[in-house]
Amino acid sequence: MTGHHEKKLSRAISQVDLAAALTSLPKEQENSVRYTQEELLGLRPKDKKKNGARVEFVEVGSPPTDGVMTPPNFVAPAPPPPTPASPGTPPTLDEGVLKEKANGLAPLVAEGETKKKKKSSGKNRKAAPTGFEEFYADAPITPDEHEEEEDLYDESRPFPDRVQTCIQRYRARRNLDSDRANILTKYLMLGGVDSTAKMFTGGLDKETLENSTAAEIAAIQATDYVQTGTKSAKFYDGSDNWVVDFEGVAKGFFSYRIPRMFSIDHEREVKLYSHVIRNFLNYVIHHRVCPEYTEDVMAARKVCDLAEKELWAIRQLQSKLPGDFNVAASTLHGGRYKQYRLNAQAWSLDDPDSQDYASTNQGFTDTEAERIFKTAVAFAGDDALFMKAMKPDIIITKTARKFYEVAEVERPSLNTIAQYASVKNSKGETGYIKALGVVRFKTWEGPGFEPEDFTDDEDGTTEVKAEEPGLESFWLEDEILELVFIGLKLEVEVHELNVGIKFFDTVLGLHCSFHTYLPNEKMIYWKEPALNTRPPPTEDDPDVEERAMEAIADREIEEDEKYLGGK
Repeated sequence: MTGHHEKKLSRAISQVDLAAALTSLPKEQENSVRYTQEELLGLRPKDKKKNGARVEFVEVGSPPTDGVMTPPNFVAPAPPPPTPASPGTPPTLDEGVLKEKANGLAPLVAEGETKKKKKSSGKNRKAAPTGFEEFYADAPITPDEHEEEEDLYDESRPFPDRVQTCIQRYRARRNLDSDRANILTKYLMLGGVDSTAKMFTGGLDKETLENSTAAEIAAIQATDYVQTGTKSAKFYDGSDNWVVDFEGVAKGFFSYRIPRMFSIDHEREVKLYSHVIRNFLNYVIHHRVCPEYTEDVMAARKVCDLAEKELWAIRQLQSKLPGDFNVAASTLHGGRYKQYRLNAQAWSLDDPDSQDYASTNQGFTDTEAERIFKTAVAFAGDDALFMKAMKPDIIITKTARKFYEVAEVERPSLNTIAQYASVKNSKGETGYIKALGVVRFKTWEGPGFEPEDFTDDEDGTTEVKAEEPGLESFWLEDEILELVFIGLKLEVEVHELNVGIKFFDTVLGLHCSFHTYLPNEKMIYWKEPALNTRPPPTEDDPDVEERAMEAIADREIEEDEKYLGGK
């Protein structure tokens, strides 16, 4: 039976004219009954509850007699209440009137209450400027500040007072970290400014803070002083022994103090040193601290720019000098590297793994050194010199410690570089012999250092022999010449062969073109002499000094025991 009805229903459906039905449907809708909004709202029944919850529903009547289809009867529940933002029991209407947001959601904030602001975590907060940023510039001063600085830096005031005020205000307006503060302090102390740490000063009391201006508080907390009557002879004391020389202090600081007291292993360190001093000098110019010394300050600022380039070039030259040719000549003819090679062979023969940890600069074997030396003579020398260099009896005839200054640099041409690159080394490989150029030196009087621990009767200065006027030429690799600059000062140990070739295998010192050794350097570790109350050893009592030292040691032990016992 069921199958028979299904077939009958299928035939009836297939006989329906769908096109005619679609055409007549719009006409029936136009003639259908239309309801107004009031009539539809009037059909809403009274509220009913289902399962204890308030449910809104609409009952739809039976279809009209004209045959228009309507949806079947159904109950439409009301939408659920908005979910609260935080877990917990949602508030009732008795707690307050909810404020409606623009998006239609009602936050759980009662009327009269204020929403708490979230505290910033500080992760996205920008750091305060330090005053040492790449493009940092001091802001234009206000009329009040201009009037104040006109009084502070008036030329009628003594220069020591003006520069002291400048240094104190500069420290207050710059965010100096420990590295920058150390650089600035060393620079100021070299210039005679007392920048030592002030001991036992304590903090400021509440009354002082309330009754003092910001400028007065800064002056109280200052640590840099330029004043007369100081007890230490290494700082400015107002005597005629001191002169104002911004350029001279900058030269002495970068050419002597920086290489000996600071690291220059990285280029960023060299830039940091010059940046700090340049920033201070810019502050001096910007605020017109000493207009009478403007040219001197500008010259000191140029020294900062020059030092940034030369100090880094010197650091690179220290690892490249003396160069392959000088090492080869020293290895072949009994120089410093000949001894190095013999010492290396003595212990490396017993250790097959010595190449894994030995120094990379071990010199050359005799075969390698001979090929480098004779190739250099063949390309850089003339025929007569080449014939002399082929003789087996080449020896060192003269050795001297000399001071030079670079006067000229002649780098090899591209054709010369190609010729050197075509020469094979001892293994038959090309491209391992470096092209040579020429550097010409003139005599230099020396750095002028005075060795420490010499008495007044001893003379520790190095005598420089008078040389004939003229230039001395040396062969150096092109990779070294590209770092050499005019004015570079060297202290080297020079050897001269009996064929007329000169070379150096020991570099004792490299100095900037503006090298300056200030008399201030002699006072860095100066301490005022104090009377010794202990009696000196005598013939009758030779052990008095020893007993005095033992008494001091016993006293220190007793103090330590009291200190540790109290804890």
